Amino acid sequence: MRKLLITVFILLSAGAASSQKFHNKIAASDRDIAHARKGASVKTWIARGKLFYDIAHSPASNLMAGMSEKDYKIAIEGETVIETVETIDGKQYKVHTLSDKKMYLASGMLMFWDILKYEVPNPVWKSYEAYQRAKILDRNGKNLQKIADGLDLLATLSKNEAFNKYYAGKLAESVELFIFSVTCSADPLIGKTDSPGYYFAGVISSNIGRDSIAEKYLRRAITLGYTEGGDAYAYLGKTLMSLDRPNEAREVLEKGFAANPDNPQIIFSLINNYMASGNNPKEILPLIKKAQQSEPNNPGLYAVEGQLHERTDNLEAAIECFKKSTAVDPDYFYGYSALGLLHFNLGAQYTAQAVAEKNNAEYERLLNLADAQLKQALPFLEKAFNLSGGDTSLAQPVIHALRDINFRFRYENETYKANVEKYSKLLGK
Repeated sequence: MRKLLITVFILLSAGAASSQKFHNKIAASDRDIAHARKGASVKTWIARGKLFYDIAHSPASNLMAGMSEKDYKIAIEGETVIETVETIDGKQYKVHTLSDKKMYLASGMLMFWDILKYEVPNPVWKSYEAYQRAKILDRNGKNLQKIADGLDLLATLSKNEAFNKYYAGKLAESVELFIFSVTCSADPLIGKTDSPGYYFAGVISSNIGRDSIAEKYLRRAITLGYTEGGDAYAYLGKTLMSLDRPNEAREVLEKGFAANPDNPQIIFSLINNYMASGNNPKEILPLIKKAQQSEPNNPGLYAVEGQLHERTDNLEAAIECFKKSTAVDPDYFYGYSALGLLHFNLGAQYTAQAVAEKNNAEYERLLNLADAQLKQALPFLEKAFNLSGGDTSLAQPVIHALRDINFRFRYENETYKANVEKYSKLLGK
């Protein structure tokens, strides 16, 4: 996801800001909660909750996403900076690494940041625990609004930092912060329902393989009606497939499709589910046609249709679809691979029939048909091999077919003979 391009060291100022500015306040708070009388005071715990919120907020308290680089440099004046350039998801950023955080800049603006460390570990959780303790001690309810305000600030801060972690590529940390934000918002004192928080926690969890968490939060998002045009159904379907629950996945996807018939993610997920379950291809074809209308330039959709036609022995339709996939994308490996292997398999079938044939004339006819199919397969297979970029795991079936075809015609010319050796070496034979 990330590629480090260059490293340059820049010293903005010799004096670095103190990283221990809360040290004395933490020590005082620790003494207060250990004290018999003060430790039983609601105000002590509210103050502790605010203290740890301030610690969590401090590293970025004077920063704002979208601020100009000029204003940003004023905000960090006096700190030592290491400057690098990084690429994340194809976009290049100028990165300033400070003592406690990394700042990502592009187009003359601060885009996001990544807090690397706080004065104490997990200050948001320490703040949350303090507010929960204050809530228990506040028997007459006089301080509940202050506690609610503190929890609300924690929810907002955590959600903002969840997005920052996401942009920085730290997805597991992003999930934890989204979950924490949702937990704070859902506290009875606040009573807010953070629908986007449930959605993002579920989607990111799905993308990093945390399937049980993904299922929980995606189901909640769907119940709340926050589906992002149906994407939540697609992610939940994917998650349930990963959990080896294909029937449940299909039910979710079909419900999502009914509500969002133009969502390509749902359509693709349904196609994959039907194919993995071995359903009748005729049930899937309307979905593929619908997907092609949504994404006419997606070569994979034509290749999938070709596979369905091939499965039902409608080879002419299969060939037409595979050719359409390569017309849409002239560099589409799977289209050329599918075309080549289809002709190769036909050649193998004719060869097997010829071997079993006792009539000489029929034997010759079948053998000629086999040779014609194999030679028709060659240019498609060679194109697929060239597009594979030397990835033998991707192109292994193609390489096997190329070796066998060239072996078949090895006595016709030296090129065929040389290719037998070439492809055999690639296969380790």
